[in-house]
Amino acid sequence: MTLEGHDPRTHPSGERVHDVSSICYFPDGEQMISGSSDKTARRWDLRAGKEIEEAREVCEQKVYAVGVSRDGRWVVTAGGDHYDRAGELKACEVETGIVRTIEGHSGYIESIDISADSSLLVCLSGGSTVQIWELDTGKLVFKITSCFADAIRFSQDSRKLARPYPEPKTIREFDASTLETVGVPFEGHTSTVSGLALSSDCALLASASWDVIKLW
Repeated sequence: MTLEGHDPRTHPSGERVHDVSSICYFPDGEQMISGSSDKTARRWDLRAGKEIEEAREVCEQKVYAVGVSRDGRWVVTAGGDHYDRAGELKACEVETGIVRTIEGHSGYIESIDISADSSLLVCLSGGSTVQIWELDTGKLVFKITSCFADAIRFSQDSRKLARPYPEPKTIREFDASTLETVGVPFEGHTSTVSGLALSSDCALLASASWDVIKLW
């Protein structure tokens, strides 16, 4: 199956290319959402193999990250502009269609994650600012600025976060309530860590850099 619909952009070479930057399944496995540099987040019916056009979200900035809460209640889109450092973060309540714009970012947003209990949203903006928000209220819970990073993830119990720190090649775990480091560092990458994923049984953390994937 091939899902097509995002508008292509013009590469500096003149070539027209599609730039889908993020995808995420819905909990039932029958739908998926994708975000693109065409400034849209699109929802797909995987049984029919086509876009659910009435659910399309048009954003003001490029979309770099999308997420769906585990309970299926929330769809989150995030992005911005690399040049004017504008960040855009929106949370849509699926059942009502109500969209909340969450303000207060230090730059474009490149990575997000939603806690397993669907209550908290963490985002990484401007390459170095971590913010944790309550999804129900849009309230900022915690904010800290540290080293440059491209990825961030909640643990299964939502008590910890993993992200590159204190430099982009090393991964550390943080207490999600204080953002203080816990445990020992995960060291071994020779280039910037650009992606993180936690296995469903929480036994393994996968990290990706420019040329390699490591399992911890």
